[in-house]
Amino acid sequence: MGTDDAESGVKGRRVRKALMWGAAAGGAAGAAGAALTAAKARTVRAGLSRPREPFQWMPPAGSSVLLKGVEVVDVRAGKVLHERGLLYEDGWITGVVATRDLDKVEAGKVFDCGGLFAIPGLVNCHCHSLMPGALGVGLDLGVSLKRQALRNLEECAVRGVTTVRDTSSLPLVFAQVAEKVEACELLGPRMIGCASGIKQKGGYPDFSYPLPAGLARKWGQFAHEVSNAESGREAVRTVVEQGARFVKIFFADESLFFSRKPLETYDGETLRAIVDEAHGLGRKVAVHHVTVGGFRRALDFGVDDLEHMPVDELLTDRDAAAFMKGDHCITPTITVGMCLGVARKGHPALAVPTNAALQETRRHVQSTIAPTAAEAAVNRANNRMVAMLESLGEGEKPRAPMMSYPEPFLTGIGEANILKMYEAGATLCCGNDGGIPLTWPGTISVEMQMLNEIGVSTADVLRSATLNAAKLLGMEGELGSLGEGKLADIVLLSANPLQDIRAVERVEAVFRSGVLLHQGPRFALGGR
Repeated sequence: MGTDDAESGVKGRRVRKALMWGAAAGGAAGAAGAALTAAKARTVRAGLSRPREPFQWMPPAGSSVLLKGVEVVDVRAGKVLHERGLLYEDGWITGVVATRDLDKVEAGKVFDCGGLFAIPGLVNCHCHSLMPGALGVGLDLGVSLKRQALRNLEECAVRGVTTVRDTSSLPLVFAQVAEKVEACELLGPRMIGCASGIKQKGGYPDFSYPLPAGLARKWGQFAHEVSNAESGREAVRTVVEQGARFVKIFFADESLFFSRKPLETYDGETLRAIVDEAHGLGRKVAVHHVTVGGFRRALDFGVDDLEHMPVDELLTDRDAAAFMKGDHCITPTITVGMCLGVARKGHPALAVPTNAALQETRRHVQSTIAPTAAEAAVNRANNRMVAMLESLGEGEKPRAPMMSYPEPFLTGIGEANILKMYEAGATLCCGNDGGIPLTWPGTISVEMQMLNEIGVSTADVLRSATLNAAKLLGMEGELGSLGEGKLADIVLLSANPLQDIRAVERVEAVFRSGVLLHQGPRFALGGR
């Protein structure tokens, strides 16, 4: 072997040794990184809230229960029936007992409720039950997602929401969870949904992509993509097979995010096919719309129920009259403006009192409500989102691409359109889009207070979450009021919500179909 060959051999051995050491070091570093990630995940899991018991008390089958001495809120009449009794058996109210007869009624269980106000269980008419209430990525948020989804349901039960109308979810997961809640294996509200949404291919929601086949078989699709009339009909049949109680479609023609990119929408033939197929299968059609054009198109094509409110321009008297000609409901989700309308510091819109109030409401939610409704990682993600949007300069875009564009929610048009429809006599329903950033299915009290603050009466706000909600669900015979033949969905409050709508936050007991889901200190004193 010559000198050159010898040197080459030495160099080769050195290179191979270096590669071996590098691989070993890299492997050690990779293992260390994986161990650190696992340790962080364990720390996050250890800090998650503990699951609540699925119920506090369940009456034996065939046993009657009397809630004695309650102030029964007649939501239809907008008045209080003083010192009455609510008698129920096997989950159904059998009578409202007059004051003079309270001591004559025999029941297997009597709860003394003197001084407490009884309202029907609240209905969140627009929410995404299992979504986390935050946008973002990160280990802590990922680890928290499952717990937050189940906590969403628990918070409903604790805060007086006994029914949710879910406006798109992963349908197979939703069905499994709903079954466990109904069987009182998990704490939560009655869950009614649309299964998957139905979207135009290339349309809104543009953040939703088809899942791989394996996951789709396990979870279902969040939204079915359609491209023509036949695929639209097929999507309707699919969601109905998956348990949809109504059909959800989308009209947005622009991205919600800072890109504001134009989006595809259904052509007339596809839209008509979806509506016809749904109606033929006995399902109403609800539409996500945020423009006057979408509002008008919904009415032209026979869409039944409208979700959200136009924020691009004011509705006209003719628009309101067209709405009133049909048997429509509208769920304005005023909360969305509070959640997504984050004004940068120094924004001219802050000079408008309504916008300043919007920011103040959000600060209240962040500091007071969010810590009681969400996991720590969810709250951190939301706080980062708000701080990022507030710190933007004029015309500057956030570094995170999936960030909602706030400007449409800072015009006051949405609020004006809510009042326009309310004054025209529209059936307003109460939903907060719980599951998007900074709102959860159980925190419907924020929506109720905001509706009240813009001019909807306290009585009508309460109706929007009870009587009107029952109409929207087609469950007028079962929900929405307290009377004989109705489900025993009963919420006891420590104050009168007809005097101050904030009383809905002062929950002392929650019954769903007669099962006691939650009890506060005042209620716990009186059972026998």
